[in-house]
Amino acid sequence: MREPRLTGPLPRRRVRLTGAGHVLTCTGPERGPLTSWEQLGRHTGVDLVIRHELWGGWQLEWLGPTGSAEQPHADATIDLGGRLLLPGLIDCHTHVVFAGDRSGEFVQRLNGKSYGEIAAAGGGILHTVAKTRAASVPELVEAAAPRLQQMAEWGVRVVECKTGYGLELASEVKILQAIAVLRQRFAGQLRLVSTAMPAHAIPPEFKANPEGYVALVCEQILPAMRAADPELAFVDVFVEKGYFTVEQAEKIAKVADALGLPMKAHVDEFADLDGVQWAVEQGAASVEHLLQTASKSLEILAKSDTVAVGLPLTSVFLREPYAPLRQLVDAGALVAVATDCNPGSAMTTNLVLAMQMAVLGAKLSPQEVLRGVTRCAALALREPGGYTGRLKVGEPFVATTLDLDGVDRLFYELGVGPRASQVLTEAGIA
Repeated sequence: MREPRLTGPLPRRRVRLTGAGHVLTCTGPERGPLTSWEQLGRHTGVDLVIRHELWGGWQLEWLGPTGSAEQPHADATIDLGGRLLLPGLIDCHTHVVFAGDRSGEFVQRLNGKSYGEIAAAGGGILHTVAKTRAASVPELVEAAAPRLQQMAEWGVRVVECKTGYGLELASEVKILQAIAVLRQRFAGQLRLVSTAMPAHAIPPEFKANPEGYVALVCEQILPAMRAADPELAFVDVFVEKGYFTVEQAEKIAKVADALGLPMKAHVDEFADLDGVQWAVEQGAASVEHLLQTASKSLEILAKSDTVAVGLPLTSVFLREPYAPLRQLVDAGALVAVATDCNPGSAMTTNLVLAMQMAVLGAKLSPQEVLRGVTRCAALALREPGGYTGRLKVGEPFVATTLDLDGVDRLFYELGVGPRASQVLTEAGIA
């Protein structure tokens, strides 16, 4: 590959992107099996012209053959040097803002203890809650920043950041404040989507009174979080044995609706409590985990617009079965893939590794997985900032340029993700 280069004046209104080895637009079908890159819109020998809009973003104005007489005039040109150009990758499920670590628990699991046994002994989520409650906003920012930087280096451009390690009003708001600082720090590199998840676990002080905690979440915590973060996008709840019931989730969903926030739901990680059916009836943007999802729920998802978010690295980390992602795709569901970056069940920032495990473990095709971290991931986040997870004329332009000469290599070198070229970011184009 050649060194990328920029020619033309700065600032500029229109920029021509040329010299990509392959361009993958991800404009193919959103549902059903995929078996070829052409189904995802692979192009060679093409240029793109992007236009800077008054609102501060970029829009794809033209895509066509290099040298075409129809190509609009551009003020500057970026030669991508044979690299792969594709939509900006989206990590649509993370808990990236937290304090402390749980490496000791990882070893305990290797020695035979289950996630549930560790949690019952005071570990698990509640261990991270104690550390996070004790941390300041600057400490949370400095802990999360390297993780986000690593994600950007994998080619990620959008990250959903869930709260859920505070489990009290002040600490949940504190996590949102840290996300707001990080949002400014990574402006131009990453778009951070914040999700309120105070219903991540029952805090220790409410162990004997879970209904009291649900009331606190509904009456005080969620309204305060909505007021603290004007960009708050979703409310999530962990519908699981030992965490929250469908009935409790229903109460939380009513408050979320009154606050104008769509729902998400962690469901079927350890037991199927009919959380999928409930979430679909709520019109949830997504359901996440799905390790124990029963066959009846596959058809429910296939007939809905709720995105099934698979988290294959959680299965690897916990040595649990994979979610039925193959069956979900075959049934016609919308299927996304994410890291679940968190300290207890998926301590990783590597979205590329999650993609590889979705192929090797969950039996998706590479094309289905790439759709799952672009278009379907965008749908799981309700197209954040108008970004659709596609490179499509007339839509916002958010792209990743990878140091690869072909898309197959994205899945070939296990655990070794390609470095995202910074040529677009350095030119002010994320």
